[in-house]
Amino acid sequence: MVASIESLSLTSGAFLIAIVSAGIVWLLYVVGPKNLREVWVVVVPFGLAYCLYWAPVWFAHGSEYERALIKSEYRNWQFLFIIAWFLAGAIPSAAIVSLLRNRRAR
Repeated sequence: MVASIESLSLTSGAFLIAIVSAGIVWLLYVVGPKNLREVWVVVVPFGLAYCLYWAPVWFAHGSEYERALIKSEYRNWQFLFIIAWFLAGAIPSAAIVSLLRNRRAR
């Protein structure tokens, strides 16, 4: 599993985050509390992007030195990947919430 997560590129990770976050936000919009509907648009994509990016570091095997090297390498690229993946998930999630809100208003 770690190897498949490590193999994600900026684009493939963005597609994965977009699909998964849109599905989770849709589910939370339908069954979750009404006052948190707009909050999920931000929380879910950011949480998914953060966890997906740092998962290879969290599950890394090897000595303490090897894990520190992996962590320092990932730290250099964290803002690029996390922000890009967050935006890739937040935009479709916001569209889903907007569509569901307009649908309920009718």
